Amino acid sequence: MRSLKNPRLALNGRLRASVKNEGLASTILRLGKNAPESLAIQSGEIDAIIDPHNGHVILLPEAQAALVEGKARFRSLVELSTDGYWEQDEQYRFVSHTGAAIGNTQAGTGILGKTLWELSFDDGQQIDWPTYRTQLAWRAIFRDLELRCLDQHGELRIISISGEPLFAVDGGFKGYRGITRDVTDRVLLQSAAPVFEPFASTILDSLAAQVCVLDADGTIVKANVAWRALAAAHRGDGADVSEGSNYLSLCDQLVGNEHVDAIAMAAGVRRVIAGERELFRYEYFCGAREPRYVVASVTRLRNDEKARAIVSYEDITQIKQSEQLLRLECVVARCLADADSTTAALPALIQAVCKTLRWDCGQYFRSDSESELLHLEHSWGRSSAVVARFLARSKGATIRFGAGVSGRVCVSGEPLWIQSSSTQALIPTQAHEIDLNTGANASTEMHMDGTFAFPVVAEGRVLGVLTFAAETIREPDDRLLQTVRSIGSQLGQFLLRQQLIESLRQSESHLQRLIALSSNWTWEQDSEFRFTKFVGTTMSGCGSVLGKTLWELPSMVLDDENEWIRHKSEVRARWSYCDFEYATQLPEGQRRCYRISGEPLYDAGGAFIGFHGTGLEIRRTESR
Repeated sequence: MRSLKNPRLALNGRLRASVKNEGLASTILRLGKNAPESLAIQSGEIDAIIDPHNGHVILLPEAQAALVEGKARFRSLVELSTDGYWEQDEQYRFVSHTGAAIGNTQAGTGILGKTLWELSFDDGQQIDWPTYRTQLAWRAIFRDLELRCLDQHGELRIISISGEPLFAVDGGFKGYRGITRDVTDRVLLQSAAPVFEPFASTILDSLAAQVCVLDADGTIVKANVAWRALAAAHRGDGADVSEGSNYLSLCDQLVGNEHVDAIAMAAGVRRVIAGERELFRYEYFCGAREPRYVVASVTRLRNDEKARAIVSYEDITQIKQSEQLLRLECVVARCLADADSTTAALPALIQAVCKTLRWDCGQYFRSDSESELLHLEHSWGRSSAVVARFLARSKGATIRFGAGVSGRVCVSGEPLWIQSSSTQALIPTQAHEIDLNTGANASTEMHMDGTFAFPVVAEGRVLGVLTFAAETIREPDDRLLQTVRSIGSQLGQFLLRQQLIESLRQSESHLQRLIALSSNWTWEQDSEFRFTKFVGTTMSGCGSVLGKTLWELPSMVLDDENEWIRHKSEVRARWSYCDFEYATQLPEGQRRCYRISGEPLYDAGGAFIGFHGTGLEIRRTESR
């Protein structure tokens, strides 16, 4: 880079160029008085000049030609690699456009002066315009935004748009520029593959999800192996979903608990077949045979003579159950955090577990290690006559360690699952120790199939056992066992804290009673030795003591005045003191004698905050 020292113009060079305009060259040579600058101009090392007064750049002729050639080469490469090129101004309005059409062209309207979201598209309602406009506001580069539009003949075209922001030399935003590609063939090939070809049928049959293909009337024209197995399983229920049956008619005929879900599915399928939606997803719970969660997806097919939509069912039971268990742990933690007593916490916790896992009732048994008995303390059950009778009979129940489900869990410290209708029980460890006859009594009396119990543990000790019963209790998996162990640990820590709090409360109450027996009052002082609290019998003749020091109280009498000096020096030195004796002079001439003791108080940071202590009236004397 070179520059002229003349203050009027600055010269900048980077490409080798020859000055063809002799008038401009002569002017530049005249301004460039120094020999190196003149030589650089004459040798073609200078391709532009800059006017320092207005900042305008003047390209020399060959530099202008090189720039035009570069732009032409760029446009040629863009045309070879894409189907169109466009530019937008700072308001995102199109200012230039070449190549593949953007938007529906049947109306014959152009795109110049309009934003992308002001154009008409075949799938305009399904495009996430807010997200796209947020990207533009962030000046982000976007790639492969797929849009569906109709050409002038009414044929579907799918285009992909990519763009990047433009900025001026000073950094100001100028707009966007980008490219357009026609991806119609690729997308349609992917979405409307020949589903009836042997290769495609093999792929469908390999899927674990249940998949079928519907025609324009909703008739099932193709189904994979998993779907055919589903149809065979429900054929006895009158729900025929085999090939050749009409899926929409079946949805319209369903009644009972499945009616609402069936109506929603039928509406979604009809919208997809009609082309109003590209995808419809619906999640529902079904428990006719066994509780499970299913997510149904309906995808639109285009340009196929027969197929119009693909319906698939995917079992998401495990995912849902994991989500439920995670929420249960959070609910339990919240119950224990909000509760101020075991009476409030345990019923709420048992209810949360029962409702989340769909169990009928639950009980908490407190462990008494001295008597080796479990005592029933808290219960909760759903609204049912059977459950109510069972809970009523269970009131006040006790269970020996090692007996029944709860007793076995208390001894082993491990969760236990048992089915009363079978002769098998499952416990993670030491399953051979289960007493099936005693362990199944609770669920047998309730005419239920299962019982599940797990210990409540803290500091390596079993504090109690939580036991639940239900008509159906699935075999616990690792995730459920992990959850109940977490609940048992959280509850154990809570119960242990409550025991410590209750013990501390009792100790404080006992201490208060002892203080009341050994003194007439208790008191507290601030850091200036002024009384801030006085509980008990007041000192006669002193009036209100709050806000005053001991030596500021009226009618105070000491046989030796030096005692005041010594007492003041002790408290200012923050020494504990015992049995400091003084008297008060009553108006009738009598004296009352007292004895107080005190010790200094410090806050959590070790700062002195005052004194507290006790006082006692020791004798009454006659007037002097």
